[in-house]
Amino acid sequence: MVFDCHVHLMGEGWLHQDFLVGVARMAAAPMGKATGDCPDPHELIKNVMPIIQDSTGEKLIPIMDGAGVDISCIFSLDYGLCTGEPEVPIEEQNRMIAEAAKRFPDRLVPFFTVDPRRDGAVEMFSRAVEDWGMKGLKLHPTAGFYPYDPACYPLYEKCVEYGVPVLFHTGSQPAPMKFRFTQPIYVDDVAADFPDLSIIMAHVAHSLWREALLVAEVKPNVYFDFSGWQITFNHYPEEFYRMLRRIIDDLGPWRVFFGSDGPLLNVLCPLENWVKGVREPDLSRCPEVTFTQEEIEIIMGKAFARLLGMPY
Repeated sequence: MVFDCHVHLMGEGWLHQDFLVGVARMAAAPMGKATGDCPDPHELIKNVMPIIQDSTGEKLIPIMDGAGVDISCIFSLDYGLCTGEPEVPIEEQNRMIAEAAKRFPDRLVPFFTVDPRRDGAVEMFSRAVEDWGMKGLKLHPTAGFYPYDPACYPLYEKCVEYGVPVLFHTGSQPAPMKFRFTQPIYVDDVAADFPDLSIIMAHVAHSLWREALLVAEVKPNVYFDFSGWQITFNHYPEEFYRMLRRIIDDLGPWRVFFGSDGPLLNVLCPLENWVKGVREPDLSRCPEVTFTQEEIEIIMGKAFARLLGMPY
């Protein structure tokens, strides 16, 4: 089984232009390293967005098939209180996420996403779990709140009540989002206050992965997904594999999950390359690193399926 635990659906009008421009500027910057001249971010948006926009999962399924991914966990993004509201309200986006999962019930698993500071956030989450079948909560603190913000706590209480995990973005983000809110240390308060809550630190906090590991080593309710490491994998594969080996050594494979952070990251590293890079690792640049086949099978899908109470 290959279970991609971190995939965004992005429909037309789901994201404010300010966020898209920030992502495009980040993507364009490496293209200008040699000359100092970067492509126009607005042109990148115009060329890329029609390809990756997908509000139904219809585009995602063939990408999964081509990469050998059996199941994907899907969700939206709620940046509206930071960037300005998108055309499509976040509750409607969540409803469409749930509908996509119903359209492909054996392939897609839906998580609910919301900014906890929104009026009615808890009620929306309850409706999403009870009526729409959402299986977890995704929070993106870069929109301007810390994970330990009191506004978040009623949502964590609901997660414990429903027995579902919360997935935090941890690590860096392009403008206008704020990196400082997503440092791993700020998740520690939540893990301490809610020891029965399953907490996933997405991206292993990127370059702050050692700080993330400091938290997870003493909080056994903290898990990692290593989505978003494709850029490092492309250029410095030995750094990615050494990080992955270390977190498996310290936490065991059952607390480590494969993810892609698609579709945006798929532009920089096709999903099939990312899947192969983990399932069939080329360790020639770090010969001291090894992975057992059992470890690979666990992190590629069994671990996340078990966390969600699904067959594996």
